[in-house]
Amino acid sequence: MKKAIKQGQPKCCDLCRRNGPIRPEQAEDMLRLAGGEPLVPFPGVKERWLSRCLNPGCRKEIEPTFDSIKHAGTGACVYCGGYGIKADDDALVYLMVHQRLDAAKIGIAKVGSQRIELHQSMGWTLVTTVSMRGTRARFVEGQVLKLWSSLALPYGVRAEDMPYAGYTETVGLAARSLHQVEQDLRQALVGSPDSDR
Repeated sequence: MKKAIKQGQPKCCDLCRRNGPIRPEQAEDMLRLAGGEPLVPFPGVKERWLSRCLNPGCRKEIEPTFDSIKHAGTGACVYCGGYGIKADDDALVYLMVHQRLDAAKIGIAKVGSQRIELHQSMGWTLVTTVSMRGTRARFVEGQVLKLWSSLALPYGVRAEDMPYAGYTETVGLAARSLHQVEQDLRQALVGSPDSDR
């Protein structure tokens, strides 16, 4: 006998459960972080999303899914892989603050990329960087973001405050002090696999 689904309770697939609720502006921010510029509104987690590669040497139209850009970690573009951090890439975990916006940001970048400089051009100040392989960098960043989410901390800035994307990786310093944020990073480093170095 089939179990009855309670009225008003939608049946949810594994993809939806894995990704959780997502607002269109959050999805767009994650797409830009993965190296794609949306050409159409967010279609949902399962649908292919018509976009353009942000790599100046590529600029091809691409169609990643939200699930792939969030979890695969290889960037949005299947042609050039110009964005995204692969497991063996030399990478950095960085921590930045913005005094006027009163916010902190955790992030990751490939060694040699302009990611940090782009944020600095918008008033962000670098607090620290830690070098490691890509797979460990993704783990460390993920642990910090998971902690902030578990504490129900609001984002520190709005999407429009960060033209180079990344607002989903921020926290307000009124809600979490810089000292606490630095401790969050240290704790994530201690708990991360270190076989890459």
